[in-house]
Amino acid sequence: MADLSSLADDVLADILLRLPSPEDLVRASASCASFRRVASAPRFLRRFRSLHAPPPLGVFCCCADGSAGFYPALPPHSSALAATALAHTADFSFAFLPPPCDAWLVRDCRDGRFLLDRALEGSTAFTEVAVCDPLFRRYILLPPIPDDLAVSVENPYVQRGGDGELQSRSSEIFLASHGDGSISDDDRPFTVIWMACCRGKLVAFCFASESQQWRELTPPKHYALSIRRVMGVRLGQRNHAHGCFYWMVALTRRWLVLDTQKMEFSIVDISLVLSGRAMMFSNQITTLESRDGKTAVVVSDVFRADKRCVLYFYSFTYFSDQWQLLNRIILPEEWGYRFRGITGEAEGYLFIKLDHARENLQDQIERNVEYFWLDVKTMQLESFCRTNSLTVNEAYLYCGFAPSLSLPSM
Repeated sequence: MADLSSLADDVLADILLRLPSPEDLVRASASCASFRRVASAPRFLRRFRSLHAPPPLGVFCCCADGSAGFYPALPPHSSALAATALAHTADFSFAFLPPPCDAWLVRDCRDGRFLLDRALEGSTAFTEVAVCDPLFRRYILLPPIPDDLAVSVENPYVQRGGDGELQSRSSEIFLASHGDGSISDDDRPFTVIWMACCRGKLVAFCFASESQQWRELTPPKHYALSIRRVMGVRLGQRNHAHGCFYWMVALTRRWLVLDTQKMEFSIVDISLVLSGRAMMFSNQITTLESRDGKTAVVVSDVFRADKRCVLYFYSFTYFSDQWQLLNRIILPEEWGYRFRGITGEAEGYLFIKLDHARENLQDQIERNVEYFWLDVKTMQLESFCRTNSLTVNEAYLYCGFAPSLSLPSM
């Protein structure tokens, strides 16, 4: 005969899974000890996370003047209250990192964690790397890439900034989601990918927090990676969906793809959906996760004779030439000259970056960069947040909290 207490916990878990948001789960778990016991169980949390994606809380921006900061979601967005509380509590100056703190540069944000690096003396390619949690002010310094691996990095091409800039970088470094959510401990592991585009080749390494070791990844052998041996390979904006990362390879109409489940690279030809459209910037193409497990691709057509901005939504099947046009959305007319690409996606929303309006060009207070969200299902547009800076070099959509902070607390 089944243990009645276990049966009661199973029934209670099924009820709590039906709560509409993580905030409701926190309130429920604070109401009594039995609710908290069920809600804080690792197995329950894995099930709840699979049903409730982490909410978008704001945008972290790195600006042209060297400043950086977190800009929370504004009302009436449902995350506004939590985002404001986060902005007041977390340390987005990263002053808890080893000094001097202004030497650190934000390179990525994923699953509530931030990845930062700072230049190493005497090195133009390699940096000191830290993974941190700005809410609880905790960080981990990664060990340097071993010499036997680093020797393969020759004449790396600068990916961000210019050769004469203090904050220039020769590497593409980012966080990858780890595993399938089956890890039950509080501090779930993470993976860091480090890439350098050298003359005629790509070099990539992977760091796993479990082993505390770097290993080399095998890049694809494809002529698209060596079409400009003098210039070197140049990668565009990084996109992500269903465990795969995508980059436009400059001067081509191809994607470089990294499947982080297999840790394998490939090249995908996407010229079919780009035909007839002027692709001046890499952020004109974005990937997002469809709930049916497929990858949706959004192509922004902005260089049009009518000055309008049109978004084309496609269903993309990996390693297939089958591209299905799902929808075509014409953005508001006044956005034609303000549209500056798509920053990211979360929970079925696209986050669109707009420059300041023309009427605010002479107003120092109103000159800012604004972010809107677009509900892909209903095509509803709404303001998400805005910055007080004229020029944003990099923007990272901040969703949820670090895995170690996911337990409901009183």
